[in-house]
Amino acid sequence: MMHRRDLLKLGSLTGLSFILPGIAHADSAPWRGPYFLHMHAGGGWDPTLFCDGKLTGGGYENKLITGVETVRGVPVPATTTAGKFFLRRGGNAFEDPKHFFETLGARFLVFNGLDTQTNNHATGTQSAGCGHSDIELPCISALYAGKVAKGRDLAMAFLANGPYNRTDDLVSVSRFPGDKLAKLSAPYKPDGAANAGLLSDYTVARMQRLRAERMKSLAVQSTLPRNKRTLGALETSMRGQSAVAALAQINATVSPSFASFEAQLSPETRNYLAAIVSGSGATAVSRFVEHGKPMEQILRCFQAGLSASATYAEHGFDTHVNHDTAQQDVMASFVARLRYVALRAEQMGLADKLYVLVTSDFGRTPKYNSDGGRDHWNVTSALVMGPGIAGGRVIGKSDAGFGSMRVSKTNVATVLPDADSSGLRVRPSHLHRELRRVLQVEEIAKPFVLPMGEGEDPLPLLG
Repeated sequence: MMHRRDLLKLGSLTGLSFILPGIAHADSAPWRGPYFLHMHAGGGWDPTLFCDGKLTGGGYENKLITGVETVRGVPVPATTTAGKFFLRRGGNAFEDPKHFFETLGARFLVFNGLDTQTNNHATGTQSAGCGHSDIELPCISALYAGKVAKGRDLAMAFLANGPYNRTDDLVSVSRFPGDKLAKLSAPYKPDGAANAGLLSDYTVARMQRLRAERMKSLAVQSTLPRNKRTLGALETSMRGQSAVAALAQINATVSPSFASFEAQLSPETRNYLAAIVSGSGATAVSRFVEHGKPMEQILRCFQAGLSASATYAEHGFDTHVNHDTAQQDVMASFVARLRYVALRAEQMGLADKLYVLVTSDFGRTPKYNSDGGRDHWNVTSALVMGPGIAGGRVIGKSDAGFGSMRVSKTNVATVLPDADSSGLRVRPSHLHRELRRVLQVEEIAKPFVLPMGEGEDPLPLLG
């Protein structure tokens, strides 16, 4: 009689991959990092309101910002005609870019004057996700999750809530829009709070048994490599009663208190962000804590060892009308969530294990249109933080008219005029080539070559 272990060994020798329920195909221990989070500002953000401040002049038009200050090398919008500049949400001071870089700037490496080479939403989003505008490659988050999942039995290795989540079957996708832990942790109930299930315990158990038998049958029938990979991804996504239990525990975890963040927020925004916005009594949370909920859920999945990477997108940055008000509104929200990630990761003991990439489709035009909006512009900014990446500095620069400048091929800290052909404009492909190296995904990424353009050389952007 052949034991299951011998059957699996024989299958591997003959090139046939068996998927048998109840057998761990990899290390089933929780993943303890590093973790990777890609935050994307969907629609094309205006970095001149956050990390690349500009004044009127040199081809740039600004009806809002009257003063720019340099904080840790970052040109930050600092004043308006009414006084200090804040990113306002609904007219209220919600975020303070100057305070952000004064307190958290040491963690972030900022890329200014980044040339996306496009003003098309789909192309810019793809390039931000995988590093190339013409070839649809797996996103960097999927590459990293796929690498981790090869050695770990993670039911939710890749949490996908970004605009570009291509995986090429490297890893299964766990769709994770917003605050959905309650529903995910109780899939057979009408909502996470309901006591009565939609199905009886007997029915659920029988469904799971029949599903396991069906998966075993499909595994034996599958012979083509792609079919086996797809089936493996499906089996992984269906596996995970322990993951459901962990999700239930995560969902039951009490939200952090506002007091744990208060000292690290801008003094001028604290009162507004402290206001209770939902719930009552023990469940009441401040505006800042409530706003951070989507990021809280992702970080908790990291901490529990359920997930290795995630994408997150906030939309609304395509401000063709009333730019100065509309862009502030969504930028304030996005920057507050970025602040939440940095502060909460430290509280949870994840700060030295967490990589964060911040991107957008592209930037906004130097001049306003007739509706007071700004249109699509190829020049933008990106931010990166993570273990081993030296923050508190800026690579690249945009000129006074918000055009890309170049960096030296031999010293990326040296900025050159755009007319100097000895340098290179920093592009998403440069950044992604470096991310692949730092995240150590070169092996799994071998089939997905990131082409270099004509005259383009790799740049040591991340040290």
